Amino acid sequence: MKGREFKDAMYEGLAKLLKALANPFRLEIIEMLSQGEKSVEGIVQTTSLTFANASQHLQVLKNSNIVKSRKEGRYVYYSLINNKFLSLYQHVVKYAVQEIAELEKTLNQQRSGNNALNAVCLGELETMMQNDEVLLLDVRPEIEYKFGHITGAVSIPMNNLMTKLKGISKDKEIVAYCRGPFCVLADEAVKLLNEKGYNARRLDEGYPEWKIKSL
Repeated sequence: MKGREFKDAMYEGLAKLLKALANPFRLEIIEMLSQGEKSVEGIVQTTSLTFANASQHLQVLKNSNIVKSRKEGRYVYYSLINNKFLSLYQHVVKYAVQEIAELEKTLNQQRSGNNALNAVCLGELETMMQNDEVLLLDVRPEIEYKFGHITGAVSIPMNNLMTKLKGISKDKEIVAYCRGPFCVLADEAVKLLNEKGYNARRLDEGYPEWKIKSL
């Protein structure tokens, strides 16, 4: 293979990977799968996609070696190909939020509206946990908590939080987390908790970021 042919082939392969990522619905699917394995039906329930559209997006991701699948009965389950891709995706998200002013502004507006601007980073959370200074709440759906969660976290899904308030002590600061920096469940939890007299903040990241950092 000549030099030009080699370079064209390599860049074409790289472009195929990046093209697979250049779709907001596929990025949301990646965020969902970073929490753990999900069926097509599970993805449809969480997103605004139809079954046909979700299947099509998943096939694009699979063809680009971003996700893998397995079949169990009549259901097909998808998961991210490996932790190396998850780490890559997290770096892309972090870069985008830090370097694209429009995204940073949108993120800050979202958190400001839910009293969640003063977010806790993973390093600060680790110190707080070691000193037993915090109650860590995982407000994702329980099935995602069961797939994996930050060590020491208590599962109270956002849709159950209001009914569980009486069992939550006000003696400690509360840190809520969900799927990642673009997930609004933690923002909603912080807003509710602070309105009810708790001292609450959100984690800046989510379970997937903690998982990669802990490897």
